[in-house]
Amino acid sequence: MDRSTSAQAGSGQGGTGPDARGAASTLGQRAALAERLQRHVLALEGVRHPVAAPERHRAARDYIARELAALGLGVELAPFSFRRGTYHNVVGVVPGRDPRRPRLVVGAHFDSTPHTPGADDNASGVAALVECARLVAEQTPRAGVEFVGFDLEELQTITGRYRVGSHAFARAKRARGDELAGALILEMVGYRDPAPGAQTVPPLLGIDVPRTGDFLAAVGDGRSRELLDGFVAAARAAAPELPLVPYCTRLCGWLMPLTRLSDNASFWDARYPSLMLTDTAFLRNPHYHQQRDTSATLDYEFMALVTEATAGAVMHATDAT
Repeated sequence: MDRSTSAQAGSGQGGTGPDARGAASTLGQRAALAERLQRHVLALEGVRHPVAAPERHRAARDYIARELAALGLGVELAPFSFRRGTYHNVVGVVPGRDPRRPRLVVGAHFDSTPHTPGADDNASGVAALVECARLVAEQTPRAGVEFVGFDLEELQTITGRYRVGSHAFARAKRARGDELAGALILEMVGYRDPAPGAQTVPPLLGIDVPRTGDFLAAVGDGRSRELLDGFVAAARAAAPELPLVPYCTRLCGWLMPLTRLSDNASFWDARYPSLMLTDTAFLRNPHYHQQRDTSATLDYEFMALVTEATAGAVMHATDAT
């Protein structure tokens, strides 16, 4: 997640997971899921920046492609241009039973800032993306699902360019006239702190928010209300132990700029419904954009609940009539 503008405004396949349609997992299934999530984070942990660490940056892209391909997804590297360079989003597709139905996008950015190992931001989101793909691929969704690793989400220029990869992706979809059921963006989903007062709450939200940092926030805009309501209902059915705080902003988030700091805003701007699914980043995690953002600070049981909730919501959204 990029905060810089806010001041201005292979783990093996098989039926190891719960039924993504909504059945809660067993303790053993959840523990195995948490272990896989941790392995992904450990594999990705480290600076993943195109200038500061270009080899690790490319390695993260290729890791996502390999993991999605190992699950049986059709995978492509979708190129886009930025500052005379070519970069790639990673797109893995679970085809739907009905190709006429609009696809759903599940996305997470894989780059980091130049000075952080980026475990929560955003290796956690990528890990959840891969394991959500595993759960959904074991089912047969009615509509197709695109699992996308977005590049260049973090700040790239002193003039404030960020969300570059998702911007290119969403604009290309709109230019082709593609319909989308929506986009679910996994943005920092690994940090939990249940201590009273651990959660900072921005003023003027207009909703009650716990002061304990143990919930997942689901943030949409006005166009995303139906997607948000469906996500909350399905996620609560799939992972009833996970506290959820839904929030609907207005005017594509411009009245609450904190809601525009991740790839969800690229879809809002392209007139698609989209949700940011997040542990709320710097409103909870004191290691945000620091060298302390390491795998040791994350809560993998919490990540497992987020993954189960998201997979359940994906199946609900793709099977809804």
